[in-house]
Amino acid sequence: MYDTGDVDRPAAGLLVQWFANDGGHDASRVKEGSHLLMEWRKECMATHGWYLHDTPPDQP
Repeated sequence: MYDTGDVDRPAAGLLVQWFANDGGHDASRVKEGSHLLMEWRKECMATHGWYLHDTPPDQP
C-alpha cells in the first residue's frame, strides 16, 4: 500500500503518486488516472460540503 499523505484525503496522494510514477505518460493507465482524478474531485468537493448529483450523501 502506498503512503497517501493525508489520511482524510487519500485520493489526492494517490493521484500525485500516479503522476510521479509516469501514469500520465502511459496510455494503458488512462482509466486508472481518470478514476483517481474523479475521486480527488469528490474529496475536494466534500471539503466544502458539496457532492456530485449522482452520489448524494446519506439522508438521516
